[in-house]
Amino acid sequence: MTRLLPFVALLALTACKTDGPVDDPLAALPIGSQWQVVTLSGAPVPEGVLVTIERPEAGVIAGSSGCNRYNGHLAAKDGHVSIGALAGTRMMCAPPQMQVETAFHSVIGGVTVLRQAGETLELIAGQQVLITARK
Repeated sequence: MTRLLPFVALLALTACKTDGPVDDPLAALPIGSQWQVVTLSGAPVPEGVLVTIERPEAGVIAGSSGCNRYNGHLAAKDGHVSIGALAGTRMMCAPPQMQVETAFHSVIGGVTVLRQAGETLELIAGQQVLITARK
């Protein structure tokens, strides 16, 4: 029995080992990165309307939502991201800008996954891509 003890201990330690680093759910949106939104819920952002996503520092998401500037809390937990309520300026703009801004604010809070493929960033809820952005 005592001959088995080292083997059992090694087996227990091996079972606890991970096969590499745990994925960072925020890795697709590194600090200092800036992205321009090109689609919201599958619809293209109209030409001349600027919507951006930035991560100026840890725990913060910010940018332009079409008319106004916004910022909010960005966190990762259990392999998913969460975006808190957004604060922002309160200017009025032309109807196309305001429509895009309303659409942006209505979907961004549902984002649970960030996925980057080359120059494209996707913000996803479940299996649905809510927002697509490019560098």
